[in-house]
Amino acid sequence: PTVLWAQRQDSVYLTVDIKDAADVSVKLDEESLMFSAKGGDEGSVTYSFELRFFKPILREKSKWSTKRCPELYLRKQEEAAWPRLQKEGKLPWVKVDWGRWADSDDEAEKGAFDTDQMEGMDFSGVSPEDIEGSDDRDSILADLDEDVEITTDEEDGQGAVDPR
Repeated sequence: PTVLWAQRQDSVYLTVDIKDAADVSVKLDEESLMFSAKGGDEGSVTYSFELRFFKPILREKSKWSTKRCPELYLRKQEEAAWPRLQKEGKLPWVKVDWGRWADSDDEAEKGAFDTDQMEGMDFSGVSPEDIEGSDDRDSILADLDEDVEITTDEEDGQGAVDPR
């Protein structure tokens, strides 16, 4: 999906352009964001991406919302303008959100990002360890994470599959 971004000296605002997103999964740490959601006609398309940030963010002071399109407010560890959102290279699906953008000399006029709709949707109460098992469906699918050894005809001469 297209990801729109804007920044202030102390924060970054992301909008993931998936209207009426369903099954949204957000995994955020200081260095990166992993995102997936379903959208499109009747939620038939699965979107996902991983993004490594230009500089670290403060996970526990960041927020997100899925009202219309998924939106994330990311608090920077250091106050400074970033030349780009991602750590390396240009990503064709990351674009500037000119409607929210403010140059450093315009910040006083534009003010901080409006995050009122994100109250209670923050990462402060969730540890990185909790994220791995946070989905109730994980327990149902736990056996799918087990290693499976597969052998070929050349290796064992019989073509059998060992479901260990």
